[in-house]
Amino acid sequence: MRFSPGLLALWLAAACGQQQPTFTEADRNAVVDTVRRIVAGVFAAATRRDAAGYVSVYAADADVHPAVWNGVAAPTLERLRATADSFYGAIAALETRASGEVRTIVLAPDAAAAEVPFTFTITTKSGKRVPGQGVTTVVLRKRAGAWKIVHTHESEQHFDDVMQQVFGARH
Repeated sequence: MRFSPGLLALWLAAACGQQQPTFTEADRNAVVDTVRRIVAGVFAAATRRDAAGYVSVYAADADVHPAVWNGVAAPTLERLRATADSFYGAIAALETRASGEVRTIVLAPDAAAAEVPFTFTITTKSGKRVPGQGVTTVVLRKRAGAWKIVHTHESEQHFDDVMQQVFGARH
């Protein structure tokens, strides 16, 4: 069978035009760096007790259910912010930070997940300092050119004991 050079050129052009863009190691590293920056910002906002800053990195999509905190869901950004405002108002201070590697998995050019061990110290209104630790899992998506958190799940070790020490029997 004979191929004409024109047909071969058309076939090559079509085949080359269907290739997916290449996602390089540099692209992957840029996503990992972005995830780390966003996670650091969440911890910084929590330490400042800044509920608006805390929720500012979450996607505002109606179908996003942003957070689960020790088994309690915050189904909307408004609920998440209200919960953060209430908690921050009930304590004197909060110090929190990632305590280990922000383990990031790049799922796609526009999706990533991270597992973040963290430590915290809550200072009660009476001045008692209550330390603790936990793990949060964060899922992020790039939408309209910006990376946003679409879901988190956070669990503190010995949560009931920590809340007992912070708030007493009424929590």
